[in-house]
Amino acid sequence: MGFALRLMCAHEIIIGSRKEDKARESASAIMQLEGANGNTWGTDNASAVAVADAVILCVPPEHLKSVTYDLSTSFNHQLVISPVVPMSYDGKFFRFNPPPEGSSALQAKSLLPPQIRVVAAFHTVPAASLQASDRILKGDVLICGDDAEAVDMVKSLTLEIKNLRPLFVGPLAASSQVESLTPMLLNVARKNKIKEAGVSIISERPPAPN
Repeated sequence: MGFALRLMCAHEIIIGSRKEDKARESASAIMQLEGANGNTWGTDNASAVAVADAVILCVPPEHLKSVTYDLSTSFNHQLVISPVVPMSYDGKFFRFNPPPEGSSALQAKSLLPPQIRVVAAFHTVPAASLQASDRILKGDVLICGDDAEAVDMVKSLTLEIKNLRPLFVGPLAASSQVESLTPMLLNVARKNKIKEAGVSIISERPPAPN
């Protein structure tokens, strides 16, 4: 819901679900949120993908195949953005559990038609913060991708969310490094009582004198 709420003012948002009625309910719920202002509607996953320019994979890692490989015939030109994080929690500790491909983004790439561009991004932006429309975010969005134009498109989307700063990390092969930050942040947050922890990259070098 957070991405829809933050981006709907400038984009048509299509909510996808396995069942069309559930997608419509989700879209209706988003429009009831404080700050909601835009065109948002819901339909089944295949239909949503087919008409989209960009697809954000807001699913748990175990459902990744159902929204990529299983919908292959609906993908032809779309930019795919993966904030998916493969991790587990044993009641005490969050662990990074990447698939054999090395990361969820790389797995998504392997499951999609070869022409589809995949960019990994938004892993360290707390979902609750995105959904709070009155909250000013202040973190960095770490981005990985192989296609320069696709990366620039994700940077532009990031800049539409006030105060977020897009930072390019490297190719999609580096996405495991970024995905692994999420369980680390959750562990730090739990152990130190920090709510909705994010990432901000700083420079410790003082500015050069004029």
